[in-house]
Amino acid sequence: MTVKKSVHTDFELEQYVQEVFHEVNSMAYSDDDGASKEDKFTEFIMENLTEAEETEGVRLCSFTKENRFENIEFKINGYAIEEGFESVDLFLSHYVDTNEIFSLRKPEFDSLLKWSTKFLNAALKGHLDEIEPATEAFGLASIIKKHRNDFIRVNIFILSNGNIPFDAPSTTIKGFEDLLININIWDLERLHRLSQSKYNREPIEIDFKQTLGVTLPCLMMPSENDLYECFLAIVPGNTLAALYKNYGTRLLESNVRAFLQQTGKVNKGIRDTIKEEPHMFLPYNNGLAATAMTVKTEVENGQFAIIEVKDFQIVNGGQTTASLFHTLKKHKADLSKVFVQMKLTVIKDEEKKSEIVPFISRYANSQNKVSELDLTSNNAFLIKLEELSRTTYAIDPEDRNKQTIWFFERVKGQYRESLNKEPTKGKQKAFKLKFPTSQKILKSDVAKFMNIYKRMPYHVSKGAQKNYNFYLKEAEKEFKKQKPTSIMWEDIVANGILFKATDKLFGRKNQDPIGDTNIKSHTVAYSLSLLHELTDGKIDLGSIWNKQVIDNQLKIELKKGLIYVYDFFTSLNVLLISEAAKAEKTWQKLIDKKDNPFDMEIINQYCISEKDFIKRYEKKEDDIKEKLKYNKLQRITDLGIRFWDGLNIYMVRTDILSQSQQNTIAIIRGKLRRNGNFTDNEILKGADLIDFLVANEINFDEISNISRLAEDQIIDPTTIYNRFSKLTKEDWNQILQLGSQTNVLSFNEISVIKTVIQKFKRKENIDLKRLQILEKSVNKLKKFGIKY
Repeated sequence: MTVKKSVHTDFELEQYVQEVFHEVNSMAYSDDDGASKEDKFTEFIMENLTEAEETEGVRLCSFTKENRFENIEFKINGYAIEEGFESVDLFLSHYVDTNEIFSLRKPEFDSLLKWSTKFLNAALKGHLDEIEPATEAFGLASIIKKHRNDFIRVNIFILSNGNIPFDAPSTTIKGFEDLLININIWDLERLHRLSQSKYNREPIEIDFKQTLGVTLPCLMMPSENDLYECFLAIVPGNTLAALYKNYGTRLLESNVRAFLQQTGKVNKGIRDTIKEEPHMFLPYNNGLAATAMTVKTEVENGQFAIIEVKDFQIVNGGQTTASLFHTLKKHKADLSKVFVQMKLTVIKDEEKKSEIVPFISRYANSQNKVSELDLTSNNAFLIKLEELSRTTYAIDPEDRNKQTIWFFERVKGQYRESLNKEPTKGKQKAFKLKFPTSQKILKSDVAKFMNIYKRMPYHVSKGAQKNYNFYLKEAEKEFKKQKPTSIMWEDIVANGILFKATDKLFGRKNQDPIGDTNIKSHTVAYSLSLLHELTDGKIDLGSIWNKQVIDNQLKIELKKGLIYVYDFFTSLNVLLISEAAKAEKTWQKLIDKKDNPFDMEIINQYCISEKDFIKRYEKKEDDIKEKLKYNKLQRITDLGIRFWDGLNIYMVRTDILSQSQQNTIAIIRGKLRRNGNFTDNEILKGADLIDFLVANEINFDEISNISRLAEDQIIDPTTIYNRFSKLTKEDWNQILQLGSQTNVLSFNEISVIKTVIQKFKRKENIDLKRLQILEKSVNKLKKFGIKY
């Protein structure tokens, strides 16, 4: 295939070309199945588009049909089918193995369009004899044929690592003229823009006047402010139906999208009103809440009207929008008398957008609250803690008019990764004000703070890893009975504040410490556990949370406790105090002592009453629904990646699984492998799928054994990650230079190293396979003096 080179001075684009080139090479090299680079490029881009919410449930499906002259008849690289069979996405890739910028020629572009539409034509018309029955493409074509009357739209994605300087044409399939076909071109420059986008999705731009031939009469806010603008408008029903027909669920903010896909139903009340009393739709319906980045208006007959919006998203009213379209399509309803009210909010301050828009969505959808999960370690309890940490605000003790958030870092480097995603220094500064560096809490910190509170300092003294393992095991047992609440997160933070204050009171080496700093950690842990023991766990943690500081009077008592426990440790007749601190009998010996270091009259001032204690920690009935959801998530993650990988292979060999179930399997497998985010809808589908497999007496162990993943691929790659995460830019340069100059490392190994360097720089997750290739490659260089 010929390559027409383009002249560019866009250094960021050139850098992106290098990143894609090495990403694809390293993915292909680390793939045990020998997948082609075009397949790996397709997989890489489909995952990006899934994260950008341009598609969902993607499947790799590499198929090419040639005629007797060995010319390509049609071709496909991947697909995605929306549940309910409303949309089907077809992916066609054009990948050239080069690290230079190039542009496709017109004949090449035309061929891509021809191959994809010919496949679609064959599938719709049931010309399955043209497709080999043993291929997944045959299964896809069969589904398209079976549901050809259900599909509303087909989205054809043309993917390329080159630039495509041509517009997407409009096209139809003969005999299926009512089927909307959207051609989406994702070339190098558009993919680069997506990679730079903070929100990782292409904004929807709607020119109502030019495209739809309408304007939206509106009222503007009577007063101005620097934060937002708000418009109240009346939208014709036909306009909303047209928008949904073209954009589908992309039009809807993500939590609304998950709700719609879960139900998949047309609201009966909405349908009946449209059919029987269309003129009453406006007073009966609650209307839409929407957001946009910018809005253009003009004056018509003395009244403002909206003519264009950019980055349009519906945050409430998704079911209304979808129901209008489906009622029009299925019942040929007349929407000319249907109108819908809309509140459109434009956030002026870009830095505030990501903060405010979720609140608009949350409050607008309060009757169907959706909790967002950011799944980066496969543990339901830790997932919930992270969610609580991001939504529980604390006052700033230096300025009580301000609020901050304590950042729970469930995955190593998560704080820095989130910070680096902020595109400007100003936004990074704002991030630090909201999430101060000093308010970062690690998983091991949570275990330490809470085991001290539960009067188990001997576990804390065993070291961070052993203490964490014990804590998590016990926390998971408790999680099955009752899920964490914001009160638990407040208690964790309050215990952290108490710990940090006590640790500081002990002092540092060579800075007038209370005693030998080698036993400082044991002394602090035992001192605080003793305080909790003597108060029966009634220290008012809620008060500490509210103040965010420890009173000086309490600090005096804490220091008394430190001195008392330090003297206790140094009086023990043992060889190593650090070893003695690990024994439960040492803790028992301390609490059996008759004397008490604290002034209990003062301590009691900082305790909570029995009545207030019960009130603070009483079980909330409305927690049950959330608890059930997290139990379902735990069922999914506890099965492990090898089970879901094996199931992904098994589903090709059987016909008992529906297309929707196969999509669910592919999504879960992919997200577990790359530590992705699970939605409520995916959790629900995953749990239902497990029930289905149990009911059909599927042997789960046999499914796991089908997996192509080796046993060691489920081992935590932390050891390798930590070994290389500390390397400097100079260290990496030395590795690359030695590998190239000595010819010890292959081109593919160097590609993997370059890809891993980028992932380390961005604090991104790295799969174990590439970490192992990195380790093996660097070990080859040891004979040249490399010691990393």
